[in-house]
Amino acid sequence: MKIAEPRLREVLRAAGWPERELNRALEIAYLESRWNPRAINKKDPSGGSYGLFQINGWWKYYGDIEIGEALDSTLALRPLYNARYALRIWRKRGWKAWSTARYVA
Repeated sequence: MKIAEPRLREVLRAAGWPERELNRALEIAYLESRWNPRAINKKDPSGGSYGLFQINGWWKYYGDIEIGEALDSTLALRPLYNARYALRIWRKRGWKAWSTARYVA
């Protein structure tokens, strides 16, 4: 179930994303999940990837970043939490944290 772009913009703003990064965040989320907050990639070797930005367990154990007390896969499927996890990662690593960023201008 895809989220409409206007609603996703609201979610990103509520999560604290800078206005100047909203378009890129939308593009990355589209490439990662097609804006489906319930997207799951169980084949990801890092314990699965979850939600809009396909956040995975690598960030919990090896990512040199605190994304919360722990990556909660249930919360990661909620758009606002996923956007917050992604924002923490972006603040630490920039867009290079997502392999799909190379496809975004």
